[in-house]
Amino acid sequence: MDVARQIARAKTHLMLHQPFFGSLAMSLKFIEDSEISTMCTDGKSVRYSPAFVEKYATADSVALIEGVIAHEVMHVALKHMLRRGDFDHKLWNMATDYAINQIVVDSGLTIPECGLLDEQYRGMSAEAIYNRLLQDPPPEEEGEGWNFGGVEPATGEDGSELSEAEADLMEADINGMVLQAHASAKMQGKLPAGIDGMIEEMTKPQVDWRDKLRLFIGGDQPDDYTWRNPNRKWYSGYGIYMPSVEHFGAGHVVIGVDTSGSVSDAELSQFLGEINAVSEDMQPKSITVVGCDSKVQSVDEYDQGESVQSLNSTGRGGTRVSPVFDLIEQRNLECDSLIYFTDLHVWDFPDAPEYPVLWVSTDRPEAPFGEVVTAKL
Repeated sequence: MDVARQIARAKTHLMLHQPFFGSLAMSLKFIEDSEISTMCTDGKSVRYSPAFVEKYATADSVALIEGVIAHEVMHVALKHMLRRGDFDHKLWNMATDYAINQIVVDSGLTIPECGLLDEQYRGMSAEAIYNRLLQDPPPEEEGEGWNFGGVEPATGEDGSELSEAEADLMEADINGMVLQAHASAKMQGKLPAGIDGMIEEMTKPQVDWRDKLRLFIGGDQPDDYTWRNPNRKWYSGYGIYMPSVEHFGAGHVVIGVDTSGSVSDAELSQFLGEINAVSEDMQPKSITVVGCDSKVQSVDEYDQGESVQSLNSTGRGGTRVSPVFDLIEQRNLECDSLIYFTDLHVWDFPDAPEYPVLWVSTDRPEAPFGEVVTAKL
């Protein structure tokens, strides 16, 4: 049987017995490519090596190919090609494989023996696994043999990097595919474990995290209104003079900034912009910015109204947050509230402090204490 028919046979079998994976597979174009060694996806199509398919498919069974196809469509469902950012390509592929393979195997499918599978990563996001791998690099002897299904960067029609608008459109298309696959599988009572949680996260209402940030610092009531500085949003957008909110100070704010290797330069740039917005809009009595990866890398103090020119992003190692809490205690820093910008791939949470804590997270939605607001950057 030729390889194209083997692929079609595997997709059909998935559609009948594993409709979530099967529906996603039917939504993607599969392309034969002799230039690659296994399978890979860029989120729009799946390319496969005919030699690879011949190796794992037989006249009697395409079970291993089904497992690999399920693996590939989960890369798409979880948008791994859109989430890679500045991560190392090989390490990101490994992290995403660890995240996916457990789901595929738990669903009753089989993957090739070379697939990366480790119980310690069960339920973890690819970013969290990446951070673990960054701190504890895998042995070199693993080579390329583990990678039976890679994830490639998403690109535009001309091969260039996706624009923000193109990335948003691709994300919306993938969400539509996943929701349709979820509905089909749920109707048949064959939904893989853990998928409901993914759908819940995908469909929950989005709250503007900047509003929550300002509410956390200043409360839900303004100190006063002033006509001295008209509301810029109303004036620039509608040409209407409206009063702006006037705050008389929000106390002493400490801001922790995650400068670990799992936080991208783009995220750090966004953090800087929001810190300055907090300084300008909320007028804290002071702002202390603490950069931290596995240890405190910088401490910069600013008086009321001062702008933060840059973030010290030295380090770029692993992620720990406890050094920031230790610093506040050891130096007896004035801290009426702590805001921590991070991806929340954290495993060293201290005990909850007496002051309020807001985690502005670019990925994980939970922390053992404080409020968490998810920032879509």
